Amino acid sequence: MRAAVYQPGGAVVLEERDVPAPGPGEVLVAMRACGICGSDLMRWYVEPRAPLVLGHEPVGEVVAAGEAVEAPLPEVGARVFVHHHVPCGECELCRRGRDTLCETFKATRIHPGGFSERILVPAENAARDLLVVSESVSDAAATLIEPLACCVRGLRRAKVGRETRLLVIGGGQMGLLTALGGLAAGAKVAVAEPLAERRDLATSLGAAGIEPNPEAAASALGGRPTVVMLATGAAAAWELALSAADKGAVVQLFAPSGPGESRAFDVDHVFFRELEIQASYSAGPHDTRFALQLIAGGAVPAERLVTHRFPLERTEEALAAARSREGVKVIVTSSA
Repeated sequence: MRAAVYQPGGAVVLEERDVPAPGPGEVLVAMRACGICGSDLMRWYVEPRAPLVLGHEPVGEVVAAGEAVEAPLPEVGARVFVHHHVPCGECELCRRGRDTLCETFKATRIHPGGFSERILVPAENAARDLLVVSESVSDAAATLIEPLACCVRGLRRAKVGRETRLLVIGGGQMGLLTALGGLAAGAKVAVAEPLAERRDLATSLGAAGIEPNPEAAASALGGRPTVVMLATGAAAAWELALSAADKGAVVQLFAPSGPGESRAFDVDHVFFRELEIQASYSAGPHDTRFALQLIAGGAVPAERLVTHRFPLERTEEALAAARSREGVKVIVTSSA
């Protein structure tokens, strides 16, 4: 099988590797498409682990399976969403609803990665978060199940609903998915983004695409935002969030910054306005199922965000396109 291997320095080399045989509870999936995540583009995050196969948003077809152990496995030929991490569901963190912090969640992963012709799904992942995808969901749309699940979790943590005035800062793929999830929850949504084409896309999706300033946010939402979600780690986004937020608002860190970066704030401004600062990282099995439901039911038109498609042998170009910000969602497919 072929795998696109990210090398130190950023080059991607197509390698021939042996096809793994699934053991008990494991599933072998033929990749059909895999999305590029913002984390795939963060060199400070991927370089220390290189060489490696990136990609953790795959959809594919089951081609082989080991003996079922923990739960029944999908039949050969089934088209499935593959989650790269799964929690144990039993530890204290899982019981507290913080399953993305579970040690099992951190330890489980697909092999070798999504940018590969074949993906071995470990038994834990296969049992707890391998979902059959209906025919109504395209391969391209299915690559957005995992990122939408992350947005769903963030929206749930911020208690976004019909009374919410939601400001999303950053109009990239995660910001737009968060906006779509907020709209599906009944919130009034604005997306603050410096690029005009992304503001226009946000508006076409049903949100208000606005210039990144507090006055524009309040005008578009009919009042100051009650929830602000930062879909970018830029320092300016943090400053905008605190200045735009209404009294008693939730300010959620949804995107990481570089290592060692810090953010300053006026303690009295946060204290006397009773702002709630929280963070949301990744997604668990409950979130992926709800994300799939939103896409399959048409509440979130995920495929509209896909702007670029590249075959596996052009993975390096795909990463460059995603890094350039010319597109929104870039996916890698098994063939041209």
